Parts: sequence; structure tokens; C-alpha cells
Amino acid sequence: MEILQLGYWFYFAQVWVAIGLLFIILEITDGSAIFFLPLGLAGFILGLILFLVENNFLQPSLVPDEWYWILVSWIILSVIIAFLISFLKKKPKEDSDINQY
Repeated sequence: MEILQLGYWFYFAQVWVAIGLLFIILEITDGSAIFFLPLGLAGFILGLILFLVENNFLQPSLVPDEWYWILVSWIILSVIIAFLISFLKKKPKEDSDINQY
């Protein structure tokens, strides 16, 4: 019966890779690079962390016991990536005259 619960699926790296791919595909349709791209990249990072814990490259204590803390980690990673993208984006120069070539 545990397989029907949503929290069960949050501990699989493949689920987070699928979530990352979904948000990257949505980013391709949107193109803003401030909402869907950070969510997708954070999904990939979370999937990588879970994969490394699964294969004993990282300590299992990095994965929280409760499923909602995984979602909180995803949101925090997304916010950090969104801030990094917004600061790294180059802002175009504003010319006062449109007729300058």
C-alpha cells in the first residue's frame, strides 16, 4: 500500500530526473529562464544526490527521513539557481536613441 503514497516516489532518483526533464521541456516552450529552468535544474541536482546516496558514494544521512523535506530542498535549490541565473544574465545597454547604428 506504500507504493500508492506520493512520498514513496520522492526517494527515487529517476522520478527527479523525469521532473527535471518535464520542467526543461516547459522552459523550451516558455523561454523566460527564471521559473521552469531553475525547477528543472534543481530536479536534476536532487536526482543526482539521490543516485549518489543510492550507490553509496554519499552518506545516507544527506537524505531526509520525511518526504516533505525533499520538496523543501528542491524549492531551496530552485531559488538559489534562480538567483544565480538572474545575476549572471547580462543586461543589455539601454540606448536613448533608436537611430544609432
